[in-house]
Amino acid sequence: MRLLLLCVEERTCEELAQWVDLPVRRVEMLCEQLRWKGLLEAGPTRPPVIWPGVSIIVPSYNREDQLERCLRSLLELDYPGDCVEVIVVDDASTDGTPAMLQRMVQEFAAKWRVLHVVRHSRRQGVAISRNTGALYEGNDMPGQPLQLPSSDLLAYIDSDCVASPGWLAELVPAFQDARVAAVGGMIRAYERESVLGRYEDVRSSLFMGVRAQQVQLEGPLKYLPTANLIVRRAVWQEVGGFAPLTFGEDVDFCRRLLVNGHSMLYLPQGVVYHDYRTRLWAFLSIRASYASAEAALLRRHPMERRILVLPPEQATFAGLVVGGVWGIVRGYIRRNGSHGTGKRLQKVCSHGTHKGCHYIPLFTALLLISLGSWKRFQKVRAQHLPIGPFTVFKATLRGHLAYTYHLCRHLTRYYTLLLLMGGLLLPPLLVLLFVMCSIVIGVDYVRLRPDMRLGQYAFCSLLDDCAYEVGVVLGCIRHRTWRPLVPVITGHIPGP
Repeated sequence: MRLLLLCVEERTCEELAQWVDLPVRRVEMLCEQLRWKGLLEAGPTRPPVIWPGVSIIVPSYNREDQLERCLRSLLELDYPGDCVEVIVVDDASTDGTPAMLQRMVQEFAAKWRVLHVVRHSRRQGVAISRNTGALYEGNDMPGQPLQLPSSDLLAYIDSDCVASPGWLAELVPAFQDARVAAVGGMIRAYERESVLGRYEDVRSSLFMGVRAQQVQLEGPLKYLPTANLIVRRAVWQEVGGFAPLTFGEDVDFCRRLLVNGHSMLYLPQGVVYHDYRTRLWAFLSIRASYASAEAALLRRHPMERRILVLPPEQATFAGLVVGGVWGIVRGYIRRNGSHGTGKRLQKVCSHGTHKGCHYIPLFTALLLISLGSWKRFQKVRAQHLPIGPFTVFKATLRGHLAYTYHLCRHLTRYYTLLLLMGGLLLPPLLVLLFVMCSIVIGVDYVRLRPDMRLGQYAFCSLLDDCAYEVGVVLGCIRHRTWRPLVPVITGHIPGP
């Protein structure tokens, strides 16, 4: 508590160590723990005295224009040129990529930068291409002796991405901590003129947020996308590189890395801009493709089942809140439904429900919060902590509301289509789906602040969830398993 109070203003660990009379190393460890719990913000890491060598690996297939744009951005990196080599793996492209790469090799050489090109004789996929780049031994000319790679770090970027000038310089300093095996940076949308481009900018599966996080098997952040990933070469060799998957190879790689006991960090810096698919069919297709990898990943990691956490107090609160709002919406439909679908909903939603009964679940939820807050306050008082009852109440309420959001998000992510189809037979399910989607979309819209209207965001979000669910089902059919659709239910919230 004292350490937190001292950090109201920016302090160094050395200053804190003097004030709390603890060794500097002990203070550093405490501050790191508080940082990853979201209680402290760390300043930028000091640059290393000697910058390590980095091999930038760019796999590509038939993306002549996008690849050239990516390579030109790599020419503008604020990183010592003699510490960087770029390795493009051409996965048997059939467009003008080979000729363009010949021009770019000369352009790199004119600026004293190194660009190597490796070409597959037949298409092998993006995962194998990433492995080819990591195994490249710097032997462009036949007859020359093989040279073992000298770079300590492998930096992955996709050919449809554009690196910011500070990409490497802002992420590489994190590797001064010997415990860190991999670091990922922020990914934003390259094209933000279209509605889908602005949606992808804040809701893509590649966007990991604006807060630094540790990557952990138990989440909330479980992987880093390879569109912006730097990993130690020795660790890459230890885990055996990327598995030959069409989609989800980055998730699989990160899981194996974490299982081996390595540390991974996400830092909201070192930005890379991704050129997303912003046409409707391409958007839906890529969402479904990503989701189809769930079945393949579950086959490779059978213990990594999706978990639905239902702790008694929080789940009861969420049920009461959703049920209360559901009742209020049903009452509104009963009073205002006039024809068509409104009449059918009115008929189902008007079975002798008194107006005041709609609010009983919400009052019950408030009572549950009060009892839970009182129990927690008793524990706080027993430990003689200077925290008042109202603070405990606010923390409890905030935690329960957060759980309600996450529960609704879990259900709408995997079961929106199922509820839509069920709603054709039982219209109250449509009301339930409307309530849950409204909670999720409303919270996300306020939290993410997308540069678009609420209606546009809601439409994109519903399309996103529906496409994802189609992809999960297709993956289940392809791999003959329904396990990705059936979560493991537990009543215990995982510890940190």
